[in-house]
Amino acid sequence: MKRELKKTKTEELNELIPYAIDFTSYLLLKISGIDRVILHGSVARNDYDSDSDVDLFIDTPKDINKLLIKTIDNYYKTNKFNEWELKGFSNSISAIFGKLDSKDWQDLKRSIMNTGIILYAKYKSQPKKTNQYTLFNLENIKPEKKRVLVYRKLFGFSQNKKFYPGLINKYNAIKVGKGTILVPIEHTNDLKKYLQSKNISPKLYDLWSDEKLN
Repeated sequence: MKRELKKTKTEELNELIPYAIDFTSYLLLKISGIDRVILHGSVARNDYDSDSDVDLFIDTPKDINKLLIKTIDNYYKTNKFNEWELKGFSNSISAIFGKLDSKDWQDLKRSIMNTGIILYAKYKSQPKKTNQYTLFNLENIKPEKKRVLVYRKLFGFSQNKKFYPGLINKYNAIKVGKGTILVPIEHTNDLKKYLQSKNISPKLYDLWSDEKLN
């Protein structure tokens, strides 16, 4: 649904997040057993446009598919939603659900840990702060010419007595071994996008450390 606003993007974001929170409050009244509600996608990254959906991940062990669809549809009929429409905010709610810590959602979890915004969460005692990393394992990049070009981009190269740094320098990553890179979680998606642009699918492993490793 399009809208015309004479507001800065920061002002829009300051409204879109409360809009998402308002739906979350309605959701929690209608569906039990929810552990967390997390805003992700373009609104959380602050690169949305007027037609962007408000993307939510509902962290729950329950199968709430039918109930979730009904709840979203009913929210659009509420007076509260009508008030948001009058303000110029009627972005569609796009919600998915599941257990975020399961293997099914590993890629989304990495993205959420980088840019996601928690709108609701059950209280848990705070664990000791840890640093999360992703281990990239690059195997059998072929042909050889492609492997050389990719490795130069990743690890840098020397030419005419001058060193040109690679992405591991940019992302504060660590070369652990041949074709193995340890990357801070905040740069995981950046490196993954580069590799995908080269049609490379690395094996990824999530690691945690009590200390920063670089």
